[in-house]
Amino acid sequence: MSRAGRNDRFGARATSGTALCCALCCLTGTAQAGTLFVRSGAAPGGNGSRRAPFDSLAAVERASRPGDEIVVLPAPLGVAPLDGGIALKPHQSLLGGGPPVNGAVRPGKAPRITNSDARSNSGDAVVLANGAEVRNLVIIRSFRGGIHGTNVSGVRIRGNDLSATNTSCTAGLYVYFPGNLPLLANGWAAIMIDEDRGTARLSIEDNRIHDGACSDGIDIRATGDARVAARINGNRITRLAQGSQMRSVLAIGLQTRGHAALSVESDYDAETRIGSPHADCEGLFANQTGGSLTWSIDHNRFAHGIGGGSCNGAEFFTDSGVTTTRLSIRHSTFEDDPGDMIEEDNGGDTGSLMSLTLVDVAVSHTSFSQSLPPEPKFTDIQYMDNLGRCMDQYSWGHANVNELRILDSRFVHCYGDAIGSDVTGGTYVFEHAAGALARSAGMDFGDAAGDSVSIDIENSSLKDSREYLLHFANHAAMADLHVRMKNSRLSGARGAAVVAFDQDGSTRHATIDLDGDRAPGVAANCILGGAHLAAEASGYTVNARSDWWGRPEGPLPGRTSATRGQLHLSPVRRSPPPRCAPGR
Repeated sequence: MSRAGRNDRFGARATSGTALCCALCCLTGTAQAGTLFVRSGAAPGGNGSRRAPFDSLAAVERASRPGDEIVVLPAPLGVAPLDGGIALKPHQSLLGGGPPVNGAVRPGKAPRITNSDARSNSGDAVVLANGAEVRNLVIIRSFRGGIHGTNVSGVRIRGNDLSATNTSCTAGLYVYFPGNLPLLANGWAAIMIDEDRGTARLSIEDNRIHDGACSDGIDIRATGDARVAARINGNRITRLAQGSQMRSVLAIGLQTRGHAALSVESDYDAETRIGSPHADCEGLFANQTGGSLTWSIDHNRFAHGIGGGSCNGAEFFTDSGVTTTRLSIRHSTFEDDPGDMIEEDNGGDTGSLMSLTLVDVAVSHTSFSQSLPPEPKFTDIQYMDNLGRCMDQYSWGHANVNELRILDSRFVHCYGDAIGSDVTGGTYVFEHAAGALARSAGMDFGDAAGDSVSIDIENSSLKDSREYLLHFANHAAMADLHVRMKNSRLSGARGAAVVAFDQDGSTRHATIDLDGDRAPGVAANCILGGAHLAAEASGYTVNARSDWWGRPEGPLPGRTSATRGQLHLSPVRRSPPPRCAPGR
């Protein structure tokens, strides 16, 4: 539609001169203003019409104006993609012509673009502007990013196919550790958004990102005073490897620093086969040194992490700085990972809050690349996470709050604990070569003094772990511990105990309630079997009355242990509750 035509829609009349110009444009084949066409392999000298499209991205960029629609016409796959990248102007749409590039059938022609050189647009294939839309493009082998935006709002990135981006292996997002040290570099993401001021709204939906040798999938970095709201929905991210000079690889990575606020809704995303041998692979990842993050994750699928013991299906990690983190994962599956599957690690400065809720989440099959010794009763900074747990909760820092709520969920076949939670502090020596700075000064994780931890488990199943099914360990001067478990089943622990609560520190106030409903209802827990102890308490009082221990008499003699603490088991439940039915 011409710009004059757009005005007509709102009541403005085209002058006779404008009408004559439009007639002449039609007769001469010049493209209508507002829509420009470009095609790889087109004849030189095109005017941007559909019949005579431009033959380069540079030409269409020069001819376009804000608000224009730019259409990349499909070209045969044997023709090289349009090269050089393109920097969009405000409210432009960059669209790929032809059928959906993410459809089930791969056509013989596709609207393909790239940027093979850093001399234009820093090597990014598409540079965003406010209000821009990028849709139905194939972006391949870009020197740096596939799509990049800085301080943009109102952008829509939808239905694109991005592969083999960041051929230069340029570093993008750095993961920060205590001491504000940017120790882990990641390859520049296929879709990267940076915001450091103002308010931004972003939409990243239904894209396919795959086969990268040195790139993250989707990264959003919010710093300074930025306020960012994003939708990341329906994206399929697969086969991303960690570059040889990089320290981790993220399918979807979020980061806040300073006073930034980032709010993200994710629905129906999938991260599969992320990583490479010995990689630190991450499906969903958040790193904060300040600011706030709210992330709502629904219907997510993670499968088949590839790498070393630091691979995770989802890792949420805060360190230096005061942070607020509110996370929820619902109706999602995480399977097959060579490290902890889900990590909730709160190490922010004084007063940081991290809250994670899991509802209808299935976690299965964690492993580890090497044999680990049995988990000790009391953990310390040298024995933190990366232990093959299905769910890992960790708190250090100072006077932080760490909350974990698990409802209607299933954890099965865990190399380490089904749920392991630790409170500790101290100085950690970073073992890798890139951590020389950390080795000289150490990374101060704080003292964990005054930390508060809560764990709430209901209507859930924990089954078949090499270590504990539920283990909390503290050796700090923490403030509050609240544990509650109702109507849940624990079975098949091969570690020291099925459930254990241990400390060689101190807790100002502790409530540990595994108490089943004494009335003939359905709230009792099933705590079954185990290779060694059924329950253990060191330094804590644990209320586990009215639970079912696999027999009317309660745990077998010698299968419970209380040291400097108490285990209250009586009265025990005399018959199994519904939660203990086979197959539950």
